Amino acid sequence: MARWIKIPGGRAVMAVSQQGDVVGYACRCPVITDAKHHMIGPLYADSYEVAWDLLQQLTSDVIGQTIVMRMM
Repeated sequence: MARWIKIPGGRAVMAVSQQGDVVGYACRCPVITDAKHHMIGPLYADSYEVAWDLLQQLTSDVIGQTIVMRMM
């Protein structure tokens, strides 16, 4: 995770429960070969709702660019 957070132009977000437990995290970084593309991954979430919130946070500042989800 530490390397993902430090990528220039990238972003990382985390969701924490009211009890202080991590219930999700996600990272986004620009694709090196194409400045108009961003890749999301890794993404972990305890629920669909948490995943959706994380995706909304990661993509809110990406306007007019393509976002790719990395599946493993």
